[in-house]
Amino acid sequence: MAEIVNRILLWCGSVPQTFAWYRSQPIPAFGDRTAEDLVRAGRARHVMSYLSGISLGGYA
Repeated sequence: MAEIVNRILLWCGSVPQTFAWYRSQPIPAFGDRTAEDLVRAGRARHVMSYLSGISLGGYA
């Protein structure tokens, strides 16, 4: 979780916004599950891979 939060902190602009994204923003690529849902399901590395793709110019 910490690695994911640190990764998106600059994109979100603040710690509260970062945690709001982590907890409530649906990710279409994962069936609208949130990053928090995915981490709880043991899929943190999938979220990190997704974020890496976004950082390289991929689409959400």
